[in-house]
Amino acid sequence: MKPHTYRFVFAALLLTMLAVFGIAFTADSEPQNSSLKTDGMKDAKLAEEKMMSKEERIVSKDKKILIVCYSFSRGNTRKIARELQTALDADYAEIEPVVPYPPYGGWNSEVTEQGKREVEAGFMPEIKPLAVNIADYDIIAVGTPTWWFTMAPPMHTFLKSQDWTGKTVIPFMTHGGWPGHVITDIKEYCAGAKFAAAMEIQFDSEGGDHMLTSQADIDAWLEGLRKELR
Repeated sequence: MKPHTYRFVFAALLLTMLAVFGIAFTADSEPQNSSLKTDGMKDAKLAEEKMMSKEERIVSKDKKILIVCYSFSRGNTRKIARELQTALDADYAEIEPVVPYPPYGGWNSEVTEQGKREVEAGFMPEIKPLAVNIADYDIIAVGTPTWWFTMAPPMHTFLKSQDWTGKTVIPFMTHGGWPGHVITDIKEYCAGAKFAAAMEIQFDSEGGDHMLTSQADIDAWLEGLRKELR
């Protein structure tokens, strides 16, 4: 074989080897680039989701919260309402009947009998206008003592006088050992609303202000609401 023929064969072999190695390198490097691109897309997506989550939390903080309660006798419902107001950084309003009820004097007192008559008749006493506009709020907590297994009549009046469509309602109630169906009734009267975690708080059965529900249980409820509503 002539020298120039050797050179030609050698050059052909060299080119073939380079082509093979080039293909092999390209085949190996492309998945790495693809993986980098995929990881980059994942990182970008996670960042976007985190940003959306942050925006959602910011929006939820902008929602206006109101605590509304009717409280009687020892002010037990008011006590819980004020704790809720502090925990949620909310506004506060209290329901007052135009004609005040007689003072509580035990199970045989005048107000006990009056309350029974009103509950059984579905009576809704006239209440004073609130100092706030319910329509301005997104989240509204409503609290009442238990009167004859349901809510106190002034709360009945309030709930029936409002449009709850699109609102989020936090029902809570106080009782002396007989919670009845207060929470169920609140939800029925707030048709069109969504409901956050409800709470029943027990005080002593003699109409006093000694709370039997533990403060730890109340704190857990409040913390759960903060997480649920943020």
